Amino acid sequence: MAVKAKRFRIGVEGATTDGRTIERAWLEQMAASYNPQVYTALINLEHIKGYTPDSPFRRFGTVDKLESEEIADGPLKGKMALYAWITPSDDLVAYTRKLQKLFTSMEVNTSFADTGKAYLVGLAATDDPASLGTEMLQFSASAKSNPLAGRKQSPENLFTAAEETLIEWEEVQGEKPSLFARVTAMLPKKSKPDDARFSDVHRAVELVAHRAAEPERTHRSIPVRAG
Repeated sequence: MAVKAKRFRIGVEGATTDGRTIERAWLEQMAASYNPQVYTALINLEHIKGYTPDSPFRRFGTVDKLESEEIADGPLKGKMALYAWITPSDDLVAYTRKLQKLFTSMEVNTSFADTGKAYLVGLAATDDPASLGTEMLQFSASAKSNPLAGRKQSPENLFTAAEETLIEWEEVQGEKPSLFARVTAMLPKKSKPDDARFSDVHRAVELVAHRAAEPERTHRSIPVRAG
């Protein structure tokens, strides 16, 4: 059974990055312009992007959709936030259910593909917020040799400080075959002998009759009180 993530927050305006502050306009632009068919932001660990499928730093899912919305209550009331829907890998689901990788950090290109607009190009999960925290990012930006530079897709990209993320999973039920499809599958094939074909038709008619009787049984089971 497939697993999807409910919408969760990945960024807030005013949060710090590597010497810069997340602007409201960036969040709005990312939400408005995000299109997986143009560029899909992948989920990784610690912003480290491995190249082999068996690497501990392989990809752990995709970002499917973004939405910006003002926070309605709490200490961040009135600030613009960015929310994401993701399709996780089985490994990421297992990690979070074990209370691991509960912090996320965005990789943002503030002028994506020469559009002049911000775009989400990656999302990192981490256990240790200090590794991608405000102090570490600011230190890295001011250092002669930025220890995080090699993790960026582009030198101009920025990493947002990791914040605790509440991710709730929901099971996605597969679609059940319709009555028409089920009956069609039961109908006999010409290659079958007559007795087998007759049996198939009989079972198909029984299924239709059973489904047709369900509303009547439901109606009869509803108690009616006297006025």
